[in-house]
Amino acid sequence: MSKSLLEGLRQNGLLEFGSVIDGDLVRKILGLEYPEYGTKKDFDEIALSELKAIDYVRNILLGEGKYIASNNGGYRILLPSENHGQIESYIGQADRKLRRAQKLSRNTPTINKYDKDADRSASIAMKILSVRGVHRNQPASAQPRTQTVNHTEKRQSTKHPQC
Repeated sequence: MSKSLLEGLRQNGLLEFGSVIDGDLVRKILGLEYPEYGTKKDFDEIALSELKAIDYVRNILLGEGKYIASNNGGYRILLPSENHGQIESYIGQADRKLRRAQKLSRNTPTINKYDKDADRSASIAMKILSVRGVHRNQPASAQPRTQTVNHTEKRQSTKHPQC
């Protein structure tokens, strides 16, 4: 089902940057149709099937440097210039989850004298620092510097006095 959506969108040329994909087309490719009348469960199952297929397509597109976003009942492939906003969103979500993990780990009562959670807390703290340091507010002085070496310079020979 998900693979058929990916193939259908590729065949229609709708996986290029900036492409707008109508939600009805997605549901048609997937063979999904909202009933005129139905229970909330019926509608939720159809929506979940669509989201599952879109998530599969999104995961494949991430490997191509593309992101498929919701857009007024349909979808759109973000432009490369818009990907930065999505990257920041992913980093923010990861940062919030790491802080929540750290809070839970810090406040979980210990059973043994040896605190196995201390290692976990340190690991979480390191992940938070790495997410923040690599992608946000990294000072220019922390950027890796490259040094060019001129290998064409001739070396001066030093003469050692003979004994």
